[in-house]
Amino acid sequence: MTLNRIVFSLSLLSLVTLTACVGTESSRIVNGYEIKPDANLAGAQLDGAKLSNSYLSWANLVGANLAGANLARADLSFANLRNADLTGANLTLANLRNANLAGANLTGAKLSRAYLSSANMPGSVMIGANLQGAELDNANLAGANFTKSILLNANLTQANLTSANLSFAVIDLIDLEKSRFDGVIFSGTILDGVQQPILP
Repeated sequence: MTLNRIVFSLSLLSLVTLTACVGTESSRIVNGYEIKPDANLAGAQLDGAKLSNSYLSWANLVGANLAGANLARADLSFANLRNADLTGANLTLANLRNANLAGANLTGAKLSRAYLSSANMPGSVMIGANLQGAELDNANLAGANFTKSILLNANLTQANLTSANLSFAVIDLIDLEKSRFDGVIFSGTILDGVQQPILP
């Protein structure tokens, strides 16, 4: 009798463990969409979704609505976020290495300490975004709009900022000097805490 109870208890424990594994961060359902690596979420309506710590590497998120979504510490490495709406999204400490964010709208997004190394972001909109401490080394930021964004302590080593708009942005000059910034708009940009009306 005791043995049967032990076996039964172990069976229940296995069932509980299995249940706990279903819907973990590596694969779960949010707003009717399966959140997992390599998922096809093109055009998905995930605005305001709670996706922190989610695994979405290599996912197709082209044109997805992620406005106001919580993607803090999410893995979006190599994900395709072209033309995605990330307005006001929380991407703090998110992994966006080698992600495609071409034309994405990141207005007001929180990207502090996010990993954007080698990300492809031409024409992306980051008006008022917080990129403090973000890793943007080797990123393609050509034509990106950083108006009023915060880039203090951001790593811009070898980043391509050609024709980017840095109007009224707050940035460290020492990092900017390590990047390509031909044709950058510097109107009202704050460098090292000293506002410059217009830089040549």
